[in-house]
Order: sequence, then C-alpha cells, then structure tokens
Amino acid sequence: MTRSLSIIVDGIELRGRCGVTAEERAIGQTLSVDVRLDPPQHGAGHSDDLADTVSYSLIVDHVREVVEGGEFHLLERLATVICDGLWERFHPVFVEVAVSKIAPPVKLPIHAARVEVVRTA
Repeated sequence: MTRSLSIIVDGIELRGRCGVTAEERAIGQTLSVDVRLDPPQHGAGHSDDLADTVSYSLIVDHVREVVEGGEFHLLERLATVICDGLWERFHPVFVEVAVSKIAPPVKLPIHAARVEVVRTA
C-alpha cells in the first residue's frame, strides 16, 4: 500500500515588491502564496508528534522571509526562490508553490495573475 501525506497552506497574504517596472516594485503588491509540501516521512499521522512532520508555521515563516525580504521582477522568480528554500530546509519529496499577484496592473481588471512551481524528488 502506498500512502502519501501533504501539508497544504493556502492564502498566505503579504505585501511584496514584485513587478517588471521600478514603480511596481516601489509601491509593492498584494501577493497570495499557496504551498503544498509532502514531507519525507509520514510518522506524525501515527505519532501525533510535531517533531515527526513539518510545522506549517515554519512554512509560513519561510514564505514571509522571502516575500518581505526581497525584490523580484517576476512572479516566476519569487515562486522559485520560495520553492527552492522549502526544498533545502525541509527535504520534502514534493513541493508546489503558487504565487498570485492580486489585482495586477493590466489593461483589463482581473482578480489575480498566478504562477505555479513544482519540484519533486
């Protein structure tokens, strides 16, 4: 029997400096980040022990550090930096990061523009 376990954190909303133009980066944008991470072990499902999993609060902390601590031209780069950092820090077997820019400055009103990055073992 194959069993998998995913930790999913949806809708981490932050202000970040991500945009092609200098003005966009200076003003900052509302960003929403979703993360799915499959930890390397599934022990917490049986042990009920935080030490046997990846705490979602640590995932949120990592996302905040990257978004609030950097400046990016493209959502693709921001999502990749978040994804690679989670991979290095927690050694999961799967990570998916989606970054949405809420109400981006385009010619027609849209809710969001979104980029997704996936990394697997």
